[in-house]
This record gives sequence, C-alpha cells and structure tokens, in this order.
Amino acid sequence: MKKAISVLLMAFLTVFALAACGEETSNEQTKEKTESASVAESSDYPKTLTDGRGVEVTIQEKPAKIVSTTLAIDEYLLPLVEADRVTAVTKLATDPGISNVVDLADAVETKIESVTSELVLSLKPDLVLIPSYLDPEVLKQIEAAGITTYQLKDDTSFAGILEGLEEVGTIVGEEEKASEIIDDVKKRMESLEGKAEAQSDKKRVVYWTQQNTSVTENTTIGEMITLAGGINAITEAGITGDEYPDYPNLSKEKLVELDPDVIITSDWQYDGSKATFIEEWKKDPALKDIKAFKNDAVYAIDSANLTTAAHYVIEGAEDIHTVLYGE
Repeated sequence: MKKAISVLLMAFLTVFALAACGEETSNEQTKEKTESASVAESSDYPKTLTDGRGVEVTIQEKPAKIVSTTLAIDEYLLPLVEADRVTAVTKLATDPGISNVVDLADAVETKIESVTSELVLSLKPDLVLIPSYLDPEVLKQIEAAGITTYQLKDDTSFAGILEGLEEVGTIVGEEEKASEIIDDVKKRMESLEGKAEAQSDKKRVVYWTQQNTSVTENTTIGEMITLAGGINAITEAGITGDEYPDYPNLSKEKLVELDPDVIITSDWQYDGSKATFIEEWKKDPALKDIKAFKNDAVYAIDSANLTTAAHYVIEGAEDIHTVLYGE
C-alpha cells in the first residue's frame, strides 16, 4: 500500500513539475510575443515628416499624450486613437451643433477654450498638433520647452482633407485606421459622382448665410454642392468677393437676380440656436418670388457636416444631395 501511495505521489509530482515547466515555457513565450508586439508597434519610430511650415519634424516615439488645438484636428484625431492617448481637445469638440466627435470628446478630460502656452505646458504633452494660425508667440514658448509640435497643411479641399487624415494617421501610428476611413469616404464620393452624372436636370444652388455671404465652387461647401450634383449659381454667374474672392457678399437684390432653385444654409448660430432666421427670410416680401422660396426649397443643413474641415465633409455632400434630389 505504501509502495502504491509512493508511486502515485511520484506520478503527481512529475505531472506537477511538467505542468509548471510548461507554464513557465508558456509564460516566457507569451512574454516574448508581447515584447515582439511592443517592438513591432514602435518599430516605425522615429518618424521624420515635413509639416505645413515646411519644417522637418521628427517624432521619436508613438505619441501617448497628444494635444489637439482645433476642431478639425479633433475630428481627425479622435476616431483614430484611444481617448487615453489624447490629453486635450478643443471645447468646440463638445458642441453637437458643429462637432462630429462629441461622444469621443467626452472621454477626454481637458477641453481647451483658448490655446495658451501655460495651459499646454501644464499638460506635459509629447505632441501638439497645430494649425497655421496659432499665435506665433504661444508656439515659440511651447517649442522652447522641448515639446514637439506639428502644423497640419492648409488645404480644405476634399483631396486635401483626406491627405490630412492620412498624415495624422501616420503621425500617431494609426495608418490602418486612417486608411479604412479614407477608403470609405472615397467609395461614398464615387457613389455621389455617379448619381450626379446620371442627373439630367441639375438644380441651381446658392449657399447663403444670415450675414449675406456665400461661397464659390473653390471652397469646401462649394465642392460639396458640385459633388452632390448641384450647380453653384455663384460660380455660374462669375461672382467673387473683394477681400476674399471665394467668399463673396451676396445682397438680397443679387439673390433675386440669380433666382436659384435651392438655397442652403448652416443650421448653427453663435448663440447655439438653430437657423430660426429662415422663418424671417420666408416672411420677407423681397424674397418671395425666388424659386427656392416659392417651392419651399430653402434648407438648413447640419452644420457639423456642412462646416467641417475634416473627413466628415462627405456627410455634408450627402446631406445636400438628399435635399436636392430626395435620395
């Protein structure tokens, strides 16, 4: 009996030893795989890219504490990276009237109302993404502290926006996610282009604001109108602005003369309310004979889609196509 127990004990100890050995081997393999994955994840760094200033910027490691300083950058960045890698976004990102990333922005602790060097330095970021119009003195103080800054290029055309998204994806090490979004946008653009080509009776469109301003086809909104299958009546008439050629003033008298089929405007106002001024337009006797008013074809488009400078521009083009042709 003792011999049998001894044999069983030896067998148990042997199995336990083998299991322990196997577990140790497994742990070592897991550790090696984790380390390999970590190395692979960071193997593309350092990266050197030329930013919108023409400056070569070297990013030493995958950024883990990123500060965004404009709404457009917020909208590029938040769909690409985990919230814990974003140290701050703009306060505008929390406004559902103009932001497409409200839910994603909620997970970021710091919301910037005004970009100051003191605030940025207090956040201790490893990367600050900036626009061309950031205060040079603020930029100087941030860079003097040894913080890496990267200025995105100024190009709000559809092509430029997609290049901007690709650039941000490269900077933050999320090329695959950026590529997926870009592919989706391009497919939707192709779909709209096909519908526009098939449209035999294209509608003449004017974008008009409460401030009596409009846009030519050489703007983001102008490109949306064209992609949606509309004819921009401003460009058709050769109208340009004085100070800003692509953002002309448009008087009521000129609007009556253009007589567009459709008028679109933004549904957001600075006080946070929606486009209630459209009701005032409809009561204005000077506008009543315009086709768009006679046919009840004056539309307030979601500003988050219409005024964005990120890849959500495709949403704006689709919104316009829907109000033009009901598809």
